[in-house]
Amino acid sequence: MSDFFVMRQNMVKRQVIPENVTNPLLIDALFTIPREKFVPSQLARIAYMDTDFFLNKGRFLLRPATLARLLEALNLKSSDKILYIAGGTGYGPALLSQMAHHIIALDSEETLTQTTERLAQELHLSSIESVLGPLEEGWENGAPYDKIFIEGCVDFIPRTLAAQLKEGGQFITIKSLEEKKRIAVKIDKKQGVFTENFLFDAFAPRLKSFQAQKSFIF
Repeated sequence: MSDFFVMRQNMVKRQVIPENVTNPLLIDALFTIPREKFVPSQLARIAYMDTDFFLNKGRFLLRPATLARLLEALNLKSSDKILYIAGGTGYGPALLSQMAHHIIALDSEETLTQTTERLAQELHLSSIESVLGPLEEGWENGAPYDKIFIEGCVDFIPRTLAAQLKEGGQFITIKSLEEKKRIAVKIDKKQGVFTENFLFDAFAPRLKSFQAQKSFIF
C-alpha cells in the first residue's frame, strides 16, 4: 500500500465526507484518481492537503472538499455533456470522467491543456477532450452543453458562454460578492431565463478572464 493511497483515503474520509459529500460515484472517483499527478512534481507529497494549489498563469487546483462539493452540485447524469472551464492540469475533469460520458476541458494555457491531455491518456480517461482557447468564450464547437463548470471565482458570465448552455442546463461556479465575500452558486437556464441559487459559502481565487465587465448575466 503506497503512501499516496493512504493520503488519498485520508483526504476523502477526513476532508471531503465531513463536508457532506455523499455521491457514491464522486467519492469513488476521489478514492481512485491520483491527485498527486495533477500538481507540480515538487508538491506531490503535499497534494492531499486541505488547501488550494497554485499552478501557473493564474490557474489553481481547488481544495479537495470545495471542489468535491461543487462537482456534486452538478447532479450529473451519465449521458451529460460537460464543458469544464479553467481545469488547469485536469484533476476536476478526471473526477468527472468517472461519472459522465463526455467532458470538454477548456483552458487558455497550452502547457495546461497538454498536461490534461497527457494525464488523460496515461490514466486511460477516454471521455476527456482537452481544448485550448479563451476561457470567457467557452467552446462553441462542442455546444450546447448540459452543464458548464467554472473552476474559480467569477464576477460575471459572458453572454457568449451563456448561449452555449442547453435549455434546462446549469452553470456551477463560485461568485464574487462585495467586501470579498464569495459563494458557490448554481445557475439554471429555463425558457431562456437564468436563475441563480445559493449553494454554500466558498472561497476560490478569482479568474482574470471573468473579472467585472459591462455585459453579464448575474
